[in-house]
Amino acid sequence: MYNPTNQYRCTIIRGKSQTDMEDLLPLYANMVHKFCPCEEDQFKTSCFKTLSKALFGTEAYDQLSDSNKKTVQNHLTEVAGTLLGLYYPYYDFETDRTYINESESCKYLIENDDYPTFFKNLCLNFQFPNGAKWFQFIEEDIKNKIHLKPFCYVVDLLYYAQSQPEKEILTKQEVGYYVLNNLDVLQGNVPCSIVYDQIMSDRKNKVKREKLSGSRDWQHIKEQFNLLELANIIETDATYIWLNKEETNAIACFLKHKEDFIFDAYKYEIGSTAEKAIYLEEWKKVYGQFNQDLINVHTKFRGNVVILGRDEQKAHSGATKSTVDLGDEGEALVFRLEQERVRNYRERLVNKVLLLGKTKGLGYDISSIEADENPSRPEFARYIEVKATKRVTEPSFDSPSWMDSLNITAKEWVAAEQYGDYYNIYRVYFTKTKTFIIRIQNPFKKAENGEIEVYPTIYQMNFDASVIEKRYAQ
Repeated sequence: MYNPTNQYRCTIIRGKSQTDMEDLLPLYANMVHKFCPCEEDQFKTSCFKTLSKALFGTEAYDQLSDSNKKTVQNHLTEVAGTLLGLYYPYYDFETDRTYINESESCKYLIENDDYPTFFKNLCLNFQFPNGAKWFQFIEEDIKNKIHLKPFCYVVDLLYYAQSQPEKEILTKQEVGYYVLNNLDVLQGNVPCSIVYDQIMSDRKNKVKREKLSGSRDWQHIKEQFNLLELANIIETDATYIWLNKEETNAIACFLKHKEDFIFDAYKYEIGSTAEKAIYLEEWKKVYGQFNQDLINVHTKFRGNVVILGRDEQKAHSGATKSTVDLGDEGEALVFRLEQERVRNYRERLVNKVLLLGKTKGLGYDISSIEADENPSRPEFARYIEVKATKRVTEPSFDSPSWMDSLNITAKEWVAAEQYGDYYNIYRVYFTKTKTFIIRIQNPFKKAENGEIEVYPTIYQMNFDASVIEKRYAQ
């Protein structure tokens, strides 16, 4: 049975705006990557200092007002930990201490700089019930037999809708009311075809349903739409919601895993404090796992899934371009940009712009010249390392809290020191609306001056036979 009026408010942690989520994501991820693994108290102390400096311009967390301290705490625990799943706790019975570990999804983000795939993984892992609420609400969800992967269900419903002959576009209000706020659906008992037929029937018969609005009734719905948009899975306007036709393979991945629950909330007896701690610890660990199927979303995943854009349904799509190799596309874009810049300065010099990204050991991707940007030394070489990233929103460079981070190899850092003012990092941001390119000149000097922070994350150890204590044979 499916009763649309059987409403149930199933909330999620409130995040930031879409732009803030992506602007702050590298801060969160690199903070976790830098300090983990470590004891819980040390983790909080180190992260509070980092967040205090980023948000309020001072590392003196203890000197902040109570309100600002609460803000810092929420960024670390509620957003970075509970919502984004960047880290998880581990209790060591032998030492009687709690340690904090970096999640798999955080490691993926650090290594690949692909924000939409990070959010895809988050949406794939998310389910009701989970460990991202106060226990009184977890217990309420369990009492009401909630059992749904909401993001996968929404994708399934939108895919079903666009597969019907009439190809109707659903509204955000319809998805919110008939799906994300409906007890029958949240219990996992209603196929999306039934929901779709009910929506179409109500439309035809001009049935007016309650409009969800306000921070209490609509915010938890909006948060879920925001995460699906950050995953680049859906597109929306003020009224409607539809699938992004450029993400066919990722959508196939959502359809494949719609019944794969990573966490069994019903196996726990959460009456005791100890059992509650185990419940939360195990949820946070699995929530941060990375689904390896997402590695293949830009290759052949499932050929029979076809996604129609809104232009093929009721209006235009405006979907973003999908990239096969983020690094290669960033290098190609900057290479064309440099060719054009040098050509505009002096046509005969354009052959000095060389794409060298496939040449190992150089420490840079493109060799160019200073040209118009250094009139006193126009033909001096310029060495360019390209670092590309992918996100949905446009970076808010003018925001006081905006920051970014990237990985740089030892050879690239040696080149940065060697070439000084002639070494540049070009940071490329591929977004849904446009592509942004920024230039950072002489990062080595900026690091020496304290303008940027650089720290090693991998150490290479070379040794010979003289240091071997013992050899074991199997």
